[in-house]
Amino acid sequence: MKKTLLVSAALLLASLVFTGCDKKEEPPKPKEGISKDQIQEQAGKLLDMTKDFLEEQKAKYFNDLQSKMQDFNQKLDELQARAEKATPEMKSKLQNLVQQLQQKQEVAKKQLEESKGAVGQTWDDMKSKLDNTLKQMDQDLEKGKDI
Repeated sequence: MKKTLLVSAALLLASLVFTGCDKKEEPPKPKEGISKDQIQEQAGKLLDMTKDFLEEQKAKYFNDLQSKMQDFNQKLDELQARAEKATPEMKSKLQNLVQQLQQKQEVAKKQLEESKGAVGQTWDDMKSKLDNTLKQMDQDLEKGKDI
């Protein structure tokens, strides 16, 4: 009796599993009433929104960059003032560092100007170069604290 019950349960389970496998899901049908022009219009709106968003992000980046450059100028002025009060040996080291920082600052300004009109991959490359230059400038400023 137990054998018969187990065999029956196994057959019932197998039939349930195999009947579910035959069903094919139909892909969703496109909504009726949407025309090619409407799709193109929506795509155009999406493209415009994307461009606007990217321009906002770029403007925010440049504003942040302006703030960083002002902060850098202030720190550079402080370093120069420190050099004026330092011993001759320290003064020479600090003045060399100030000169290096001013050169990097000029490079950063040039990169900034070049990047203003850049888009796409060119923008990403220029932004990366500019970020690296700023990082080097910050590292050099930190060296000035140790002198």
